[in-house]
Amino acid sequence: MQTLTLPSPFSTMAHVDKCTESKYFLDALNLFFEVQWLYNIPVTDLLTKGLLDSIPKEWTDALASLQMQELNHFVVKRKTNPQWPDGLKAFVEKCRYIDRLPTLNATLFTKLPKKFQIGLNDKKQHEIIHMAHLVHMQCAPLKIKIIVDFGAGLGYVCQLLYHLYGYQVLGLERSQENVNNAKNRQAKMYPDSLEHVKYRCCDLTYNSVEVIETILRNEFKENSDVCLIGLHACGDLSINASKIFFNMKAARLFIMISCCYHKLSMSKDTDENGSTRKQYFNNFPLSTCFKSVIHDNNFDVGCFLRQPFLRLACQESAERWNDMSTENHDKHSFYVLARAVLQLYATQNDYTLKKCARKGTRKSQCLNFETYIKDSLNRYIFQSQKETNIKEQGVQFSTEMHITRMMELWNIYCDKLKIVEIYTALQSVLQASAESLLLQDRLCWIQEHGLEATIIPVTNKQLSPRSYAIVSSKK
Repeated sequence: MQTLTLPSPFSTMAHVDKCTESKYFLDALNLFFEVQWLYNIPVTDLLTKGLLDSIPKEWTDALASLQMQELNHFVVKRKTNPQWPDGLKAFVEKCRYIDRLPTLNATLFTKLPKKFQIGLNDKKQHEIIHMAHLVHMQCAPLKIKIIVDFGAGLGYVCQLLYHLYGYQVLGLERSQENVNNAKNRQAKMYPDSLEHVKYRCCDLTYNSVEVIETILRNEFKENSDVCLIGLHACGDLSINASKIFFNMKAARLFIMISCCYHKLSMSKDTDENGSTRKQYFNNFPLSTCFKSVIHDNNFDVGCFLRQPFLRLACQESAERWNDMSTENHDKHSFYVLARAVLQLYATQNDYTLKKCARKGTRKSQCLNFETYIKDSLNRYIFQSQKETNIKEQGVQFSTEMHITRMMELWNIYCDKLKIVEIYTALQSVLQASAESLLLQDRLCWIQEHGLEATIIPVTNKQLSPRSYAIVSSKK
């Protein structure tokens, strides 16, 4: 296997003082408070809430003059033009400052062994081989031989860690169905690993230390140092894992790539005036430093660090704009605007859109707006907001009537495609700053508990957007 040199977990870690961290958190809060018009409302409400009108006109004029490749370059490189308005230049500079995410200098070119490629797309193959390599590079110097994989899924990383490096691996998974499927795959494809890779169903919480220790003793009959890992641990799982790491004596190394930040549990979700929702999360903000900055400066983060902020943090990265073609830009802006028109029509007619299929609309049906609408009408139920019956009932309607009315709306707004792409470009510039703030908060929490920690880039962000691992170890 070709070697990818990754930094030691702590060789490049910046030991910053509390004052520096407090200033970072305050600057980040000010940025997201100032530009909440850009992310704090779901993009489906682009038209219902007039979000496109929120962009300063001078920003729109500056960005609308760019050729498509220039717009791509603006998003990816975050470079500005001296002639641009000061507000736009300041926005980009603030985004650049808040983004502390490191850059990946190299990637592995080694392919997975053929039997590991079965049923996996390029993205999944890329993720598991890079994760396995990172784990080995961090475990080997510490002579750790046992891995505990949180949210193991079907066991792809577990099997690879044994096959390539000989680790004993315990895969913990909340879904019994996934555990059963992982065991079936193992028996069929990797029978040589049966004594070395174990799967158990376990709904992990921050109080699961004793449960994990018991499973380890029962499965591997030894008491030695372990590494806790997670590849795309969803929602609260990565936070629970970090708390387990802190409290578990045998856990010496922690490697966690998170995802689905917007699925963090909420401690409060209230309605104000029937529309504005305040949302407060159990595990964000997490660090004492960040919480203190919020308190000392009288920020009500329930108003602007809500689920839309967390969705922004886990959007695709700006790198997807690298060499993005005009055709792909056109497809993207059409899809965003078409969905917004659908939402506007529903809102104007007192309907709530309810999906009756896993995906509300299919991008394969985005050839034109009429095709899009016909497909959407088969995949959504228009639920009347005036319906008082407890049973959910679809509103009886004339398909042709709805198509005609929505086509009329489309004709009014179809000239907004260019500004839609400008809006999403600005969101893409902001995305890394949102993810950086969230990860810096988690990093700070670990450091507040007396442990060293850093963020290491693991995967290619164009292929796998959630690409950063928080790595921590105990002496």
